[in-house]
Amino acid sequence: MKVVFIVDDVETNLLLAKQALEGSYRTLALPSAADMFKLIERIKPDLILLDVDMPEMDGFEAIQILKKDENLKSIPIIFLTGKKDTASEIRGFELGALDFIYKPFTAPVLLKRIESHIKLDELMKTIISKNEQLLRIQEAKDNILGMISHDLKNYLAITISGCEMLTMFNEDLNNNKYMNMITDASNKAVALLKDILTMNKIDINDHNLTLSELDITKEIISALERLNLLAKQKNVEILTDFTDQNLFCMINPEKFNRVIDNLIINAIKFTNDGGRIIVKTNIVNRYAQIHIIDNGIGMDNVIISKLFQQYSQVGRVGTAGESSTGLGLYIVKQIIEQHNGKIDVLSSVGTGSEFIIKLPILFKNVVL
Repeated sequence: MKVVFIVDDVETNLLLAKQALEGSYRTLALPSAADMFKLIERIKPDLILLDVDMPEMDGFEAIQILKKDENLKSIPIIFLTGKKDTASEIRGFELGALDFIYKPFTAPVLLKRIESHIKLDELMKTIISKNEQLLRIQEAKDNILGMISHDLKNYLAITISGCEMLTMFNEDLNNNKYMNMITDASNKAVALLKDILTMNKIDINDHNLTLSELDITKEIISALERLNLLAKQKNVEILTDFTDQNLFCMINPEKFNRVIDNLIINAIKFTNDGGRIIVKTNIVNRYAQIHIIDNGIGMDNVIISKLFQQYSQVGRVGTAGESSTGLGLYIVKQIIEQHNGKIDVLSSVGTGSEFIIKLPILFKNVVL
């Protein structure tokens, strides 16, 4: 049975409150705050009904002592008072009281208030306990994932290096299908491992990104310089159509570059030899917009509906057999949302795709 302390210097109030709660709670009636502190060393209550106006130590002084004690500060406290004083109410709530009950009180109201607050306290304790369990599980998962990824990366690196050495000393193995299968599978495993680790980091650790005020057009140009060679290897042309205005946004450069790299690499991957990609920027409804448009193989509505899901498994092979883990676009969406932005996609099979990134713009030298 839940324990309730009733602390009041008026004996009549103690008796009335005790009678109201009798049968529902184990009640202990105490005539002063000093008596409460003596008893609380042996019995920790589930709730305290605390009179405000008491000699020697009033309710406000008592609650301050309770809230400073690590073992007692979580006990729900309801003030009993005979005065309806707004300033006192505000002070009481600021000190940590959950509620005020005014004298004279009725038994049903007193009982219902206490029942509600005890249920709420139990719910909060359950939530806190579950959160602590989840944090422990997450910590254990991160530790296991870290150990596994470290060992796997080492083993995969050895496998890839071994294949390279074998083909270096035996040219006949360069076109050996089994050697190519081992190398290809190892490279895919490394890519998958990197995406899983990145996804885990974004989900857990990257909720508070360090953002800087930067011109995103300059970041995009830098990304295109990195990726032009990849496009040329596939005979894919990348064109640009940038707005003349500087697009200043609050971004994390490393994460933003990952988004742009991922989307342009995807566009190259799913565009046929001799195809075209257009990277365009503009301003719409106080958002800087980045459009990455290709004339590649496109997607149907089924693929689009699952595109940004964490475990969608819609990773497809590129037009030149390029591999895909299926996690990249989930990561892209998470990063964009961490920048308070949005990402949309338009696509149809056989005509290509358009990814549209929308980021809140800082209106610096921008003409609307």
